[in-house]
Amino acid sequence: MKKNNLEYYDLNSDKWWQECETLYLSAYLNNSRFEFFSNYVPSWKGIKVLDIGCGGGLACEFLAKQGANVIGIDLSLSSIEVAREHAKKSNLKIDYQAGAAEQLPYQENTFDIVLCFDVLEHVDDWQKVISEAHRVLQKNGLFLFDTINKTWQAKLVMIWLLEDILKQIPQGFHDWHKFIKPQAIHNVMKKHDFTDIVIKGFDLTGGTSFKTLKNLVFKGLNTHRESKAKLFEVQISDDTSIWYIGKAVKLI
Repeated sequence: MKKNNLEYYDLNSDKWWQECETLYLSAYLNNSRFEFFSNYVPSWKGIKVLDIGCGGGLACEFLAKQGANVIGIDLSLSSIEVAREHAKKSNLKIDYQAGAAEQLPYQENTFDIVLCFDVLEHVDDWQKVISEAHRVLQKNGLFLFDTINKTWQAKLVMIWLLEDILKQIPQGFHDWHKFIKPQAIHNVMKKHDFTDIVIKGFDLTGGTSFKTLKNLVFKGLNTHRESKAKLFEVQISDDTSIWYIGKAVKLI
């Protein structure tokens, strides 16, 4: 079975904006992401933002509606086409391009903020992505990201439970060997002259509590419009054992 199978995005690109689908889960996660990042970005109005791995444009539209000047890039051309079409229907001006995160087609010192959500654990060279994010950021610009920790807990929840047992995520979507320890990211960021680094847990499992895991087993991840039940609660905490979120500042 192929690991880190990114063909899923091309085959399911039409589902980015369907509320009952797994890809739309990113919209729910964005609420918690941007609530956390509001500690560092009180207003997005007029800020120039690059979203690396933008998919169908969920985060891009979230920010464009708040007045940010947004550019999105993704390796999946079909996802980019969906993002363009949805932005047009939403009457939002967002610049979308197809391209690789390791070779961004932008000049140095271009952006105030670079986003990288649910991407680093999928790319061929995550260290190069961080280097490229630093290159295109302006001095004192922010790199905002999340990714998955390389722990047995992450393997248990993200692969064994969500892929193999619940089938909430397609089998082979993740490769545990590509997961990244927070200290590794911290070290690479320091090497590339990022400073003021903050890393926190981005926790969907209640600290891997039995109750929350049971809810995942019986209810899954997908949010259905007709369901009034809140399937899971995202917590920003000190528990980085599965998923973590962070920010860093470009020093020079």
